[in-house]
Amino acid sequence: MSAPERLALAVAERPRSLVHLMARKDKANALAAAIKTAFGLGLPPQGRWAVGREVDAIWIQPDGWLLESEPAAPGALCARVAVATEGLGAVVDQSSGRSVIRFAGAPARSVLATCGRLDLHPRAFGPGSAAMTRLAHVACGIRLVDAAPSFDLIVGSTYARWLIEELLEASARYGVRFEPAPKPNRSAMPDSGPP
Repeated sequence: MSAPERLALAVAERPRSLVHLMARKDKANALAAAIKTAFGLGLPPQGRWAVGREVDAIWIQPDGWLLESEPAAPGALCARVAVATEGLGAVVDQSSGRSVIRFAGAPARSVLATCGRLDLHPRAFGPGSAAMTRLAHVACGIRLVDAAPSFDLIVGSTYARWLIEELLEASARYGVRFEPAPKPNRSAMPDSGPP
């Protein structure tokens, strides 16, 4: 068996544009309609995430979502969301404040179970599921991306290196590869990103 065949898991940094969107009091329905008009995106209910034309949304708290898109110019997504939701919600750019880590492979559920308390069994955490939890002692958003399974882990940028190292250590017995953020983005791991 070759080395690539023995690597059952992958940990990959995913540079993203991220915006925290919070509805103002009694404006959640109007805010949801504005996001649907601007982005073709229905804001998901508690414990879920949704896909739009160019932006995804992850429920993170009552009347609060994290909007995510491909990396854009600094502040570009935030500016678009602010214009679309003017007077309806608070908008905060989180692109530098949070990191997205993709964790994928058949044993991913088992490894994540050793790092936290969230029930990730397919009956409890199936397609479209999202939650806020703790993994490896770090506050983390988690969503199931596909049945592989692939999970996106969203963590404060200052904790990204810690979480990556914990995932690599917990995955070692299965075989794991690390994919740093593509250049010109900076990796959380010191020897992986651009100088």
